[in-house]
Amino acid sequence: MALLCACNNTDKKKVANHEVPPRNEQAKYDGIDISSHQGFIDWAKVSSDKDIRFVYVKASEGATYRSPHYAHNITQARRYGLLVGSYHYITSTSTIDEQFENFSKFALPAIQDLIPMLDVEVRGNWSRSQLIDSVDKFCQLIKGYYGVQPMIYSTMGFYNKNLAPHFNNYHLYIGRYSSTEPEINWEGKHTIWQYSETGIIPGIDAYVDLCRYSPDGWLDEILLPHN
Repeated sequence: MALLCACNNTDKKKVANHEVPPRNEQAKYDGIDISSHQGFIDWAKVSSDKDIRFVYVKASEGATYRSPHYAHNITQARRYGLLVGSYHYITSTSTIDEQFENFSKFALPAIQDLIPMLDVEVRGNWSRSQLIDSVDKFCQLIKGYYGVQPMIYSTMGFYNKNLAPHFNNYHLYIGRYSSTEPEINWEGKHTIWQYSETGIIPGIDAYVDLCRYSPDGWLDEILLPHN
């Protein structure tokens, strides 16, 4: 459960026209992540849920797919005061250069508040070493373009089997649908825990992933550098 931040109004960092909100120890969750699976979202209603402080929005997948709801979701979420970041779903069916171009030309830095995220859930045609090399290359391209290492999303089992400990020094967004926090091999730690995939949020007519931020940090540590 999130711990109460010692911040007051004068301590809050500005992001675009928004303030980084203080933590709420009573909050059931701190944020959500969404894609086109959620369909059209009424962000005015979503923003009425004060437990939601951040949103990660799917932008792209592979070399060609771009979410048709991305522009609406990211602009409207920001309009209603939520901190937003974008993510790309990596596949083995196209080159990393092609996939990075697809993501970076769509998820423009100027419309982001939070660091980009790379969604890594399948190996596809890659061996474990090829997957690590591919993710590493994508991360370096993101660092060169956005000025920061990305967040890495994966499920706990997949990450421990295929990516740990190589990326343990990155911010990790780990899916574990349980009442027990993720356990990362080789003393790794998660930044965000996606603990449910069946959240119900006003304004979204589908189940939503619910997430909690690590008690050891808060959103100001994953802001983009230009903020």
